[in-house]
Amino acid sequence: MSDGYYNDTAETHPDAPTLSPPTFILAPSNSAARKAVRHPKNDHLRYSVGDNTLGLWLDFSDPARVCTLGRGETDIYLPDTRPTNKGAPQISDIHAAFQVVGDTGAVLLWDRSDDGTVEPLPDNRGFTVDFCPNAKSVLVARGINSRIAFGNDRWYQFEIQWQSCGLYPIPNDEPHYTMGPRKSRTKKYVLGGEVGTGSYGTVSRAVDATNGKIIAVKRFHKLSGKHHEFASREVANLFRINRNDSIKHEHILQILDCAGGGKDHDWCEILMPLMEGNLRTLVEQVAGLDEHALSAVVLSQMLLALQCIESHNIIHRDVKPENILWEYDSTGDYRFCLGDFGLSNMQDLAKSAAGTEPFMAPEVYYMQLQTTKVDIWSLFATIVWMRAPEFRRRCSRMRAPDLHEWLAQLSQMEPYANMRTMARMDPTQRPSATKQLAILDGQFNEYDQVGDDLGPLFARGMNLQETPEVPYYEPYTSEVLRTYFHDQAGPSKEYVPRSPDPADSPGGYEAFVKTYDDSYGPPDDGDGSGTAVPDTWTAMAPTVDHDADEEPTREEAPRRKHKGRNRA
Repeated sequence: MSDGYYNDTAETHPDAPTLSPPTFILAPSNSAARKAVRHPKNDHLRYSVGDNTLGLWLDFSDPARVCTLGRGETDIYLPDTRPTNKGAPQISDIHAAFQVVGDTGAVLLWDRSDDGTVEPLPDNRGFTVDFCPNAKSVLVARGINSRIAFGNDRWYQFEIQWQSCGLYPIPNDEPHYTMGPRKSRTKKYVLGGEVGTGSYGTVSRAVDATNGKIIAVKRFHKLSGKHHEFASREVANLFRINRNDSIKHEHILQILDCAGGGKDHDWCEILMPLMEGNLRTLVEQVAGLDEHALSAVVLSQMLLALQCIESHNIIHRDVKPENILWEYDSTGDYRFCLGDFGLSNMQDLAKSAAGTEPFMAPEVYYMQLQTTKVDIWSLFATIVWMRAPEFRRRCSRMRAPDLHEWLAQLSQMEPYANMRTMARMDPTQRPSATKQLAILDGQFNEYDQVGDDLGPLFARGMNLQETPEVPYYEPYTSEVLRTYFHDQAGPSKEYVPRSPDPADSPGGYEAFVKTYDDSYGPPDDGDGSGTAVPDTWTAMAPTVDHDADEEPTREEAPRRKHKGRNRA
């Protein structure tokens, strides 16, 4: 190759300020790359870099810009030089491209070559993330894929020198970003700030290393025994429902990928879309919200979700406002998704008490045979929670039997006429999701208002029992998706100690409980690696008190409770 073919005249570019839009220098790392930079077709991008090394300046202030590289009509010209004793680069007309993702500022490197010869090179100063087998793009960012090669035998080698701050949603003043999964060699995302926390792990904002989009990463940590079982259950059931684009359901939170969770792993991470928030924060924080109109949308969309998981023979077992996530669809309307499948189970295996007491079906509370009708009851309780502010304020102070009686009575009132069978105490009399959708068909525009006649019923219902000792049965804490905002995470009220006597728990079982209103646990590590996991995940453990073989009567309960305290 003749050096005279290239033009060494360089245009000196002004000093590069720190820019908000992605901006970087594509600096050559070998002789072939230096000759490509000096080619006349690259004069419009060429400039001096301090020590007279030439580089190419790329500015993505126009978010629609795509910078192409290749031997054809491209932004950066890479000559497909004649063969030598070292071979030839074999450059395609359009060999590669850089493209910015407008809403995140992420820059993607695309492999558009005929023979797959675009390659991130190892770099001991940062992370190297290879192309996924089913993807043609990969993220480039500060400290991530800083060295890249184009052509056969890594013919053209360049280093990316960043002149901008980088990713919009992940502020970072450090030289490099943090990537995850932390315990895996294969990195899949750039880790951002924590947006939610629970008693078994955290949810963090992240940028997908394949497509540059914002995602949520649910990180389970310190998993063993039951901890591991419930994390694995969530992954398995979500993959079963949403394992690819042809099967995914628009009202069930999609699982994008996962890591860990193997038999020998004490950790697991799930990658999911980042939603705007959950139903609880939407109802409690948005002023002027029409809860009745919104409840009709939630009801229909969640019935579609339950119809889907019912077809897979799965019971969710923890349908509640915190586990119903939302975002805006393409028309600006609310789209709700059912998430958090940690308590979900196959129908023939579901027997334990699991869930959140204000939304727990009677057969779950009393540990009877469970079917998909469990979720129908919980959805009805969620709709009542949306429509009735008094119920929202006081449901955590009511015992499950009183809640069941109150909801069954409320269902007989006119405002709930088209869904009253959802609250039948006998699950065999509740409709399936499919049948309930048929009942609602054509009634979405008629929103009945809760009238003043609810007042006396509320008063009677709320005064049945106000004992908060057993407010929350949950073998696997599902509150990590309660919110996507920091200010929703609060100090834990911690687990209530083991009840002193079986009279305090249903069906001759002792229970481990935690409060509904504030179910977060404190971080166990300052680095945000996770939160403290309770020692016992089982919702109900068989009682060892042989004096309580029979369920106590209302008159016997105080005596047994007093006897238990004396023993303690």
